[in-house]
Amino acid sequence: MSYDLIFVPRGGDQSWEDALDAAEESDSAERPSSEVWARLVAASRQVLGEVSVFEGAHNYELTHEPTGIQVSYYAEEAGITVPFWYRGDDARSVVAAMYQLGEAVQAVTGLAGYDPQLELPLSDALAQPELACGVFDEVAASFARRGISSPSNG
Repeated sequence: MSYDLIFVPRGGDQSWEDALDAAEESDSAERPSSEVWARLVAASRQVLGEVSVFEGAHNYELTHEPTGIQVSYYAEEAGITVPFWYRGDDARSVVAAMYQLGEAVQAVTGLAGYDPQLELPLSDALAQPELACGVFDEVAASFARRGISSPSNG
């Protein structure tokens, strides 16, 4: 289970629902830009520090081992995934890093960011980080109630 940010092409008059539907229907086998990926890795290292990099046939991924944050980059979309290992102050720190990384993904790729947990564009979610922190806290509490062991409730 993870907290996700999604980045897709979006026209100025296109609704988020339409942009997300179009991205879901897109089935590009095209390899994403290696130049954009290099800039994205550099930006990610500025936010997170050292990351490990994976290059697939149709995508790129990077992982920041200490936080579990992952960035995936495809020809027509990107994503950030953060495990629900955090609560309280730790959640605030990881949300700050996630959103800072999200801003970098938007700037480098030109894709528009969306926070599906909050159902908000990234620009609106950035102004209300306490909402994302609340989601992390809710999931940690849910894990604890169900007896699921995770770093967030251990």
